[in-house]
This record gives sequence, structure tokens and C-alpha cells, in this order.
Amino acid sequence: MTFYESCVRGALRAYKLTLSPLIGRQCRFLPTCSEYAADALIGHGPWRGSWLAARRLCRCHPWGGSGYDPPPPPRRGAKDGPARTWTCET
Repeated sequence: MTFYESCVRGALRAYKLTLSPLIGRQCRFLPTCSEYAADALIGHGPWRGSWLAARRLCRCHPWGGSGYDPPPPPRRGAKDGPARTWTCET
């Protein structure tokens, strides 16, 4: 576990122990918005993960959707090689 991942998981744990009991269980999605944010931050990094978490929080309202909504899988980086291999069949 990297230092960054430990910090994100620690912040999630602190939120669940302090603020979450005061607010109550309000999230309509599974995983909850806080768990989604932690997974997005760890899987996508701080910039894209924050964007995904903010989009999710905007969708979590009484007239929004509900149900199972995991974060998208991480994009493959340039150092990992191309995401798709195109072939030409003749």
C-alpha cells in the first residue's frame, strides 16, 4: 500500500468515524459516495478521481438515480502500451 493510498483510506476512515454518524446514511448508491470517492482517488489519481467523486456527489440527490454504481476502471497509461490493438484483416 502506497503512502497516497494510506492517506486516502485514513481520510475515509476518519470521515466514517466522525461525520458520517452525524449526517446519517443518506447515499442512494452502492458503494456509498465516500467509498466511491476513495476508490476513484486511488484508482484514477487525485485530479481525475476528484472529478469523478464530484460528479457522483452531484448525482446523489432525492431525484437522482440509485443502485449499484462503481467507479469506472482506470485508464491504461501510455507506459502500459496501447489500450487496444488494431488489426487489419483482408
